[in-house]
Amino acid sequence: MKYRHQFLALLAIALILSLGMAFTRPSQQPQHPRPQNLKVLPKDIDHASLIKIMHDFSEALDFRCVNCHVAKPNGDMDFASDAKPEKREAREMMRMMKKINRKYFGVKGNFVDVYMNAKITCYSCHHGQSHPAVAASHPEGQQQLPPPPPPASRP
Repeated sequence: MKYRHQFLALLAIALILSLGMAFTRPSQQPQHPRPQNLKVLPKDIDHASLIKIMHDFSEALDFRCVNCHVAKPNGDMDFASDAKPEKREAREMMRMMKKINRKYFGVKGNFVDVYMNAKITCYSCHHGQSHPAVAASHPEGQQQLPPPPPPASRP
């Protein structure tokens, strides 16, 4: 009799656990819509790579999404829109970066491959600024040093 109660108790626990597992869905990764209107990035880019690249651009340029992408009236982003000239300029910069890394550093592959192995990135020139400096800046009140003298001529 004692074993029968233990058996029924174990059977009840097993049944409860089985029912609980049957009605719970396995956790799934959230599905993200496929990016549209990709011209430099590969069409089959995975979500994690896309987000990493966009975050890197943001840090390298001190930009936010709205600097290149159009915000819809409801506040959502229209990532596919080409309405902003900054987005077109960003694409040209991406092509330039890819070309430099291929030509001078031998980095091969699509944009993601090149970007993940790049020697030259947006940050190389921009240093966290929207526009790269065209000349070295000098603190206020400090004069720029004169150029070095020409080499001495040989007799």
